[in-house]
Amino acid sequence: LFPSRTAAKGTYTCNSMATPAKKFVNNSVDVVEEMVQGMVSTGRGLARVGKQHVVVRADYKSVNQKQVMIISGGGSGHEPAHAGFVGDGMISGAVLGGVFASPGANAVESAIRAISGPPGCLLIVKNYTGDRLNFGIALEKAKAAGIPCEMVVVADDCALPKDKGITGRRGVAGTVLVHKVAGAAAAAGKSLKEVAEAARKANAAVGSMGVALGTCTLPGQPKNERLDDKTIEIGLGIHGEPGAKQSEMQTCDSLVDIAVGAILDPAVGGDGQPYVAAAKGAEVALLVNSLGNATPMELSLIGRRALSNIEGRGLKVVRFISGPLLTALDMNGFSLSVMVLDGELKAALDLPVKASAWHGLEDLSVPAPAEVPEPKLDAAAKVTGGGCEKELIGKRITAAANAIIALEPQLTAWDEICGDGDCGITMKRGATQVLADLKTYPTDAANVMASVADSVNNSMGGTSGALLQIFFRAAGTSLAEGASEAAAFQAGVDAMMFYGNGQKGFRTMLDSLIPAAEAWTAGKDLAAVAAAAKAGAKETETMSANAGRANYVNEDAYKGTPDPGAMAVAGALEAIAGVQ
Repeated sequence: LFPSRTAAKGTYTCNSMATPAKKFVNNSVDVVEEMVQGMVSTGRGLARVGKQHVVVRADYKSVNQKQVMIISGGGSGHEPAHAGFVGDGMISGAVLGGVFASPGANAVESAIRAISGPPGCLLIVKNYTGDRLNFGIALEKAKAAGIPCEMVVVADDCALPKDKGITGRRGVAGTVLVHKVAGAAAAAGKSLKEVAEAARKANAAVGSMGVALGTCTLPGQPKNERLDDKTIEIGLGIHGEPGAKQSEMQTCDSLVDIAVGAILDPAVGGDGQPYVAAAKGAEVALLVNSLGNATPMELSLIGRRALSNIEGRGLKVVRFISGPLLTALDMNGFSLSVMVLDGELKAALDLPVKASAWHGLEDLSVPAPAEVPEPKLDAAAKVTGGGCEKELIGKRITAAANAIIALEPQLTAWDEICGDGDCGITMKRGATQVLADLKTYPTDAANVMASVADSVNNSMGGTSGALLQIFFRAAGTSLAEGASEAAAFQAGVDAMMFYGNGQKGFRTMLDSLIPAAEAWTAGKDLAAVAAAAKAGAKETETMSANAGRANYVNEDAYKGTPDPGAMAVAGALEAIAGVQ
């Protein structure tokens, strides 16, 4: 089904006998039909045209006598585009082809004939040959039948040299902004000619650029392995086709800078002018689009850098939107779209919309809210001193911290099996902070415990950070009251059990801490205490989880794997026991 090909880096081999990638589908042949059924059955704003893969505004009869109908579409797999933008203020109908395949001319013509009124119909088409041909055939047939029609082709891609081939620039995520501008013109009751002119103006003002860490996989097909773990693609389209170039993995900021530069810097080939020409001081809209699998966290990082880069060029980002708007199935990537604005375009973008996938643009022209002053907490002042590195307690702390840092890869590996994979890095972060702060610690044991708790508080977070902070604070308080080291250790364990609502056998840190406390309070030496902790941690390999993330994981998935928190405690106590 797909040719074997060797990319510049990494090898992509795919064949029809390989196992299909896992997806929530019933049958790849029926996926578009069932998607359309789901769209119209789970909402009341969309109606289907017969048995065609065409969805339109359910209220089209109330508006088609007085305003231009706008129809867009293309291959499926770009959801929420295009059906998600069907609604008042945006497009009037969407024609859905197979996955990444242009819809047939008959489906497009059905859409035109079904909802068009006297004001006519505008087709907005992304610049792909199949879409242009099939929408074009339908348009010509509709015009012959007396329906006023025009077509605007969106070509906002900035990935390729201007003089490369006759196909021209692809239509990508900027299409969504063109929909928005054209939809505002139609909602205002403008003529077909005026609505088409508004769409063309928007198309001329916008440019887009995409970057992906991995490509996409079609329903029913094997996982696409074109890119290895170290390779990314820059300047790719929205159908899984290879990008303009491949690159080694780079930081988020570097990739965003490349994407912004492709849109606003002088272009390669042709006249050498930027794809989007923006004079200093110009106002622009910024769209940060997930190509399918980029997370909200990642989109926030991308938006942050894109905003900084664009404003660093002397431009003003006054409108902003982010999210999955025009995707490529499960592609792990993003695209940026920049539109240079004037008053007319800005007003069109601001017009309210009733469409399921459009959540509106953020107005960044208003001043940012002032930072909320951080309140001063009533906690006791941090105890500091001249450092305790040379004291026995300091040497023990250093040994324990270094042991945890060395264990990080193994802790992470265990936690990826039985939790969320963050135990190792969280423990390492705390240990690293303790080592950095050690030179400011006092020398008396009680206040050292409070200082360790402060370091944990400032670095770890999460449940493990909170539990360890409770342990060290309770142990420090016990030492300050004159308790022995063993009794203070027990006090710390008791506090963890009380506040964390845990006990031995729950498959947590307590499974190593409790045996260690029992050994120490029984008068055993530190070597025996460490051995008890290690034995307790080992027992977690056969335990069922009653706390922590592992409590949500199928038991069979982690049987034979120890609890990483318990192993971290055992490793730290073993290191302490080795200090003379």
